[in-house]
Amino acid sequence: MASDENDAILDAALAVAGEKGWRAMDLHDVAERADLPAADLERRYRTKRALLDAIADRFDREAIAAIDPDADDPDLPAPERLFDALMTRIELLQENRPGYVALLKAACSDPCMALGGAPRLHSAMGDVLHRSGLGARGPFGCIRRKVLGALYLSVLKVWMEDESDDLGPTMSTLDGRLRRLDEFVASIPSGR
Repeated sequence: MASDENDAILDAALAVAGEKGWRAMDLHDVAERADLPAADLERRYRTKRALLDAIADRFDREAIAAIDPDADDPDLPAPERLFDALMTRIELLQENRPGYVALLKAACSDPCMALGGAPRLHSAMGDVLHRSGLGARGPFGCIRRKVLGALYLSVLKVWMEDESDDLGPTMSTLDGRLRRLDEFVASIPSGR
């Protein structure tokens, strides 16, 4: 399948989800929006879950590519590096805001959908940590991924309600939570 055609399908899915909600949307709606025969779409994506996975795969690729190459500059404090990397992800979400908000709302009300996304979130936070020059491997890396994932999800809840043009409330929340996390980590004794 051509990449442009696949992008058109994924964009159509996000558009329809933004209008109808993820749960109410079906593959026929997406096929109609993408101007494809439903049978063609269903051969490519047999289920909404397959479509969701493709949307998430594309988003993760775009998010990794969009992170500033200087994001791992050790002269910058860790909260600033993480802020830049996480805001890059949020700004990408903003490009298809109604569709992504619909997906997040569906995940909030569907435990199976949310649990299905947990490994992807864990991996994405590993990418953010790695691109920010912070450790993402081993037991401490696993803890960092989980903590950063929880922080990111809490900020996404703010983003979902943030109707401002500049995303000021979202940025302020992300900055504050990263700084508090940094202060907490700094307060942990490193000795015995």
